[in-house]
Amino acid sequence: MRVYWHSDSLLHDPPHEILSGRLVTYLESPDRVKAIEGALEQSDAFEVIAAETDWPEDIKDCILAVHSKEYVEYLENIYSEWTAIGGDKSAVFPETFQHRSMQSFGSRNTNSMSPLAKPGVYCFDLSCPITSHTYRAAIASVRITLSAARYLATARNGSPHFGVFALARPPGHHTQDALCGGYCFLNNAAIAAKYLLEHHGSKCIAILDIDYHHGNGTQQIFYHNPQVLYVSLHADGDYPYFTGSSEERGSGPGLGYNHNLPLPRQRTTDDLYCDTLRKAADIIQDHAEVDYLVVSLGVDTYSEDPICDFLLTQACYPRVGEIVKSIEKPTLFVMEGGYHMETLGENVRGVLLGFEGRRT
Repeated sequence: MRVYWHSDSLLHDPPHEILSGRLVTYLESPDRVKAIEGALEQSDAFEVIAAETDWPEDIKDCILAVHSKEYVEYLENIYSEWTAIGGDKSAVFPETFQHRSMQSFGSRNTNSMSPLAKPGVYCFDLSCPITSHTYRAAIASVRITLSAARYLATARNGSPHFGVFALARPPGHHTQDALCGGYCFLNNAAIAAKYLLEHHGSKCIAILDIDYHHGNGTQQIFYHNPQVLYVSLHADGDYPYFTGSSEERGSGPGLGYNHNLPLPRQRTTDDLYCDTLRKAADIIQDHAEVDYLVVSLGVDTYSEDPICDFLLTQACYPRVGEIVKSIEKPTLFVMEGGYHMETLGENVRGVLLGFEGRRT
């Protein structure tokens, strides 16, 4: 399996975040990529290569097919604007949030807002600090994902078991069209899905989200779109707290194309997880029009992950890969969460080896 990455993805390295009211060391660190890459290089099943720099399409156009122009400009410029008026140079953090009950009675252009106010418009939590290199790292993460998507579309030779892995970082599935959060700035999986639809003649893309947390961003972006089937397994009632109910089924022409399969915290074992994943696989297989499968791959489902309440063991991850393989669609794996550094690389490798039908 080919694995794409890029050194620029390591540049985003905030000093801290606020988690459960505490100032803590940033969990989504560059060391995550190094751990995963190191684990994959221990097996001859993987070829790790740098993301492409020569593109026939403009990468920013691919991003703007998913995210608003104003939001992308915010990501690109907010650090320099923030520091220019005295904001702390370590990172941009929201000082206040634009709550729905606190709206202006007149129209207000966000461009005219103070840089201290803008983060409260474009961010929904305190886990997305923006440093001087965040935008560059987020663009690299998109470049990694699109390189893998193009390879999938052009090199699979009709094989339904063809897979490729985008070792993307920062992750993306919490990012909505104009809102960041949960360590995510640009929605890599959504951008890849749009790219495959618009540039490779796809009729329908399935996104299978197996991160511990619900992918509120991916759901929001495609909630009305019948060309993208979104299926998510995640912890019931955990972060991001306000989305992920099984009653969220899509809207308008997208009704029936959104499937949430929330699982109980502190009671989800290997068997329960795999049984539910097979249900997700059945949902995707019932949609014969699906051309490609994009997997938002989070291994923060592991029992010892610092922000997880599931009971999954390391033995579960090859089983996960085998079930994904059974869907029989050309598959793009896109890295999302996973923060237990001691096992992170092994767990990712387990999923990919399971998909490849290998043990080592």
